[in-house]
Amino acid sequence: MHKKSTAFDKKNTRDFGADIVRITALFMVLWLHFYLRNGFYYTEITDLSGFIAVMFRPILMCCVPLFMILTGYLKCGKKWDLHYYRSLFPILVSYLLISLIHLPYKIFFQDQHASIGEWILQILRFDLANYSWYVGMYIGLFLLSPLLNLIWNACTNRKAHLTIVLTFVALTFLPATVNDTELGNLIPAYFQSVYYATYYIIGCYIRTYKPKIPKWICVLFIVSSAAVLAWVNITTRSEAANYYSGFSTGYNGLIEGLMTTTCFLFLYSFSTGKEKIRKAAAHISGIVLELYLLSYIADTKIYVMFYKQYSMSLYLPVGFLMVLAVFILSYPLALCVNRISKCIVSWAFVERDSSSMSHPL
Repeated sequence: MHKKSTAFDKKNTRDFGADIVRITALFMVLWLHFYLRNGFYYTEITDLSGFIAVMFRPILMCCVPLFMILTGYLKCGKKWDLHYYRSLFPILVSYLLISLIHLPYKIFFQDQHASIGEWILQILRFDLANYSWYVGMYIGLFLLSPLLNLIWNACTNRKAHLTIVLTFVALTFLPATVNDTELGNLIPAYFQSVYYATYYIIGCYIRTYKPKIPKWICVLFIVSSAAVLAWVNITTRSEAANYYSGFSTGYNGLIEGLMTTTCFLFLYSFSTGKEKIRKAAAHISGIVLELYLLSYIADTKIYVMFYKQYSMSLYLPVGFLMVLAVFILSYPLALCVNRISKCIVSWAFVERDSSSMSHPL
C-alpha cells in the first residue's frame, strides 16, 4: 500500500495475492458492519434463510484477522532500523486526515459537540473516526513486530517454528474456546487478549514455508466450520430465538482462527498475468485503509434509510447491494485522502524506500 506506480515496471514486483487478501478482507468488514447496523442480532431466526445468515457471519469475522495475518506475512524478515518505523507514517497521516473529515460530519450532521481539547483527545484515543480502533491496534502490533520477528528468526527449523505457532495458539485461542463451554475457566486466560500477535506469527509461518492446500479443501473446511458454528449458535441460544453471540464467535476463537488461516491460504496464492487486473487490484488495495475508515459516514446514511425493509430470506443479497453502495459512496473521498496523504508522505520522506511504506490495511 502507498507504493509508486513503478511497481508495474517489472512483472511480479507486487504481491497480487496480498492485494486480493486486502480487498477481500475490506468487503468482509463492510459486510460485517451491515450485520451490525441492520438489527441482525435482534432478529428472530426461525428458518433456513436465517440459518444461512448466521452461518455467513463467522466467515465475515475473518476480516480483521486476515489483516493481522497479512501484517506478519509482509513484516516477517523486514530489516529493523529507523527506516522501519517510517513506514508507520502514511497510516498516521491518513488517519489524521480522516479524523478531520469526521469532525465536521459529527458536528453538523450528528449534532455532537465538545471542546477543542475533547476533540483532540478523541483523535489521540482513536475515537473520533469510529472504525479507527484498528489503527490503534495496528500501531501496537507494528511496534511489537520487531520483537516477534526476533523470536521467529531465532529458530532455524520448521519444528521450532511450529512450536512457536502452537504456543501462541494455546495461550490466546484455546481459553476463549474451551472456557466458553460447560467446562468453565479450565484454561488460564491471561494472554488471550494478545491474539493479534498469534495471527502475526501465523503470517510469519506462511511467509516462511508457503504452505499450499487445494482450494476446494479450503472452501469445504470454511463452509463446514461456519455451518458447525451456526448450528451451535442456533441450538444454544435463548428462548428469544435471536442471534446468540457466544461460543467462540470472536476473533480469538480457535475455530475462527483456523477459518481465517484457511481463508488466507485460499486467497494469497491467487495470481494472474493480466496487467489490467493486477493494476485494478493494486489500486483498490492501495486505498483500503481510507475506504475502511470513511465507510462509517456512508454506513450512517445508507442503513438508516433501508433499516430492515426486507425479509431474512433477502438478507444476503441485500447485504451485498448495501456493501457495494457503501464502497461506491466511500471511494471518491477515500481516493482524495489517499492522494493527499501520499503528497504529505512524499514531502516528508523524499528519498524513502517505497516498498517499506506499505501496510496491510
